[in-house]
Amino acid sequence: MAKTRIRTRLLAAAVALPLLSGVAACSSGGDGGSGDGGPKAGGTTEVTFWGWAPGYEEAAAQFNATHQDVRVKFEKIVSGSKGGYAKIFAAVKAGNAPCLAQVGYESLPSFVVEGAVQDVGKEAAQYQPQYGEAAWNSVKVGGQVYGIPVDMGPMALYYRSDLYAQYGLKPQATWEEFAADADKLRAANPNGYLSVFNPDDPWWFAGMSAQAGGSWFGTDTKGWKVSLGSDPGTAKVANYWQGLVDKGVVKSEQSGTPDLYKELQDGTLAAYPGPVWFSSILEQNAAQASGKWAVAPMPQWQDGAKSVGNDGGSSTAVVKGCKNTAAALQFANWMSTDAAAVATLVEKAGIYPASTSGTSAPALAKPSAYFGNQPVFDVFKQASAQAAPFSWGPTMTQTSSDLTDAFGAAVASKGRLTGALGTVQGKTVDAMKSKGLTVTAG
Repeated sequence: MAKTRIRTRLLAAAVALPLLSGVAACSSGGDGGSGDGGPKAGGTTEVTFWGWAPGYEEAAAQFNATHQDVRVKFEKIVSGSKGGYAKIFAAVKAGNAPCLAQVGYESLPSFVVEGAVQDVGKEAAQYQPQYGEAAWNSVKVGGQVYGIPVDMGPMALYYRSDLYAQYGLKPQATWEEFAADADKLRAANPNGYLSVFNPDDPWWFAGMSAQAGGSWFGTDTKGWKVSLGSDPGTAKVANYWQGLVDKGVVKSEQSGTPDLYKELQDGTLAAYPGPVWFSSILEQNAAQASGKWAVAPMPQWQDGAKSVGNDGGSSTAVVKGCKNTAAALQFANWMSTDAAAVATLVEKAGIYPASTSGTSAPALAKPSAYFGNQPVFDVFKQASAQAAPFSWGPTMTQTSSDLTDAFGAAVASKGRLTGALGTVQGKTVDAMKSKGLTVTAG
């Protein structure tokens, strides 16, 4: 979701890099590859769709049961980070790629640079009104549209209502209040902390940075711009959490560990700013705390502000060479907006819908017993409408790994998180240049 727009010729040049010259538009033939989309017997158009999320196959079956003109052939692959993306890239080069593929927002710029997706802005324009600005921007790179949004990861404040009552706290409206309450709780209970900082979760940090107005990547007519190490909003977030960790009022802890889940369950931690999908993580890993957790809007940097970060989400992207984009987009939009399809994805995959109609799905309105019968998705519905724009870069696999390593080293050695950001910026610029991209450090 670039804040600045590059012109078509720049993006075309990036896609046609000598390094990537083996990536070409796909021809027809080859086991339902990108050539599909043409009329089949009886006038039916077949569209092949690769993905891995639970519920996708069921949604495709629902579509096929209710549509005669288009038939979707869903093929399950391993998740992108475990080889799914590599499989798609290889299929594009071989000429037997699918028409549609599940692609995380953070990976979409990489697909653009690799020449593995195609611009469908004109054909997709009719569907844009069905999505919020942040969701639609998530399928754009350099002003061009490459697919349809499926889900989002709006963030909010998870908090222990019992501990907040015990220590006389209220859900914090600002980060200034959050810091003050971190001091207050730590003074009252030397064994407890208000919250935790996860140095190994760059996606969480990106969401926090977005809320503060942060920008890591951008584009202009000259090429890519990387500002991860110089962006004021990102530095604000880094310095804020650094201060809390250094004072010892917030704990530094690896994400997704048994120790973290134990602390979320036994009351060592009283709050956690996190995305919508973290609700299921809590239910599964802190079951004994059922009825004690609640959800409130995210604290703001300025009192009265309404800005929220996003952590997670994926698209249904149109793969390079797809011959019938109209049919592909028809299904992709249907899967993200149809009430039955959305209900399936909410139930099976635990998604939070990207479409505006999807946020009103009945399944999201149900009170949650785990959260004290609070209808928690009401909070996330409000948050999704306040999601701040944020742009990803074309080397996020390496950038996220470098950020994890640099933050971990900084915390372990009591170094500066802002220094780690500068280190990662340098490595990211080098990685992008190695792909033949024109890059400047912001």
